[in-house]
Amino acid sequence: MEKHLKTRQICLFFITFLVVNKLFTLPSTVSFYAKEDLWISAGINLLVDFLTLLSLLLIGKNTNLTFYELLEICFKKIGAKIVAGLYFLYFFVKSILPILEQKEYIDLTLYTSYPSFIYFVPFFIIAILLGSKKIRVLGRLSDALFLTTIIGFSILMALSIPHADFSNLLPVGAVGAKMVIRASYLSLNWFGDVIYFFMFIGTFNYKKKDGLKILSSYIISALSVILFYIVFYCIFSSIAERQKFSLTEISKYTTIINSTGRFDYFAILLLLITNIISISIPLFFCAKILDYIFNVKNRFLSPLIITSTICVLVVMLGEYVYSAQRIILSFLGPVFLFMGNLFPILILILGKKGAKNATIKG
Repeated sequence: MEKHLKTRQICLFFITFLVVNKLFTLPSTVSFYAKEDLWISAGINLLVDFLTLLSLLLIGKNTNLTFYELLEICFKKIGAKIVAGLYFLYFFVKSILPILEQKEYIDLTLYTSYPSFIYFVPFFIIAILLGSKKIRVLGRLSDALFLTTIIGFSILMALSIPHADFSNLLPVGAVGAKMVIRASYLSLNWFGDVIYFFMFIGTFNYKKKDGLKILSSYIISALSVILFYIVFYCIFSSIAERQKFSLTEISKYTTIINSTGRFDYFAILLLLITNIISISIPLFFCAKILDYIFNVKNRFLSPLIITSTICVLVVMLGEYVYSAQRIILSFLGPVFLFMGNLFPILILILGKKGAKNATIKG
């Protein structure tokens, strides 16, 4: 069977796309509850994802079965389509808040004078084009945009770290475990990204030490997120929760900006380019699942349907972003945790066991 991805591309995928979508409104949201312990709240979710990824690697390292083949072994043809439909809903809901925050960020930060929906139209075009491609496109984009993320993030940190007062993190644990856990719970929508690796199983050749490489790349992305959160809070301290768009705010007090202008916007632009793909990935998998469920042959039909639906939602929820965020984060946390972390492990265990039994009987 043709393998669409390479291990290198999966490693770069984790570093390139799993960081940027957590740098917009999430730091201020988490700091509202966890204060100086926001990095612990983020670390808890990142640790859960790491343990999920480790489990998936240990269980799935010797299987060539894809996501859909595993579903069919576990639940038969009809059951597989039902479970795939649940993952369709999971990816669809998971995409809503990052897309809304990206649109709001562009409207209120980059186009403060004349915000218009037309500025966000290119995103929907890109989402349709991305969804029409095969899964190998994610590998190629990881290769192409890896340096974009690295350069953008590095510039932003280089401008911000000199102005961070790391004593603002003390005392550690002051807000209490309850608020730290609550902040973790309310941010689950932005985590659970290892589900993407579950979708990659069976699409690449698993070689010796590949698991270590993939885990290492995930650790790099996780540490990058934690570093950003630490620097963000060390700069703003008690007013961090008011800095809604941390990506723009974190470097605005840099001395060099006073004489050169908003040089940090170059770094922000690089991260925005990467983030367009990052927030499109759930829609990409929605399109592939829709193709599987209804046996769609036209490669543009599913992406067009899904992106049009998201477009309508973005227009309808434009004035109700806060309400949509509260509903999704307050009530769907258990769903994100189950579908993104627990259920993939169960499917992989049952799928491997079923494949093994089928081989023995054959």
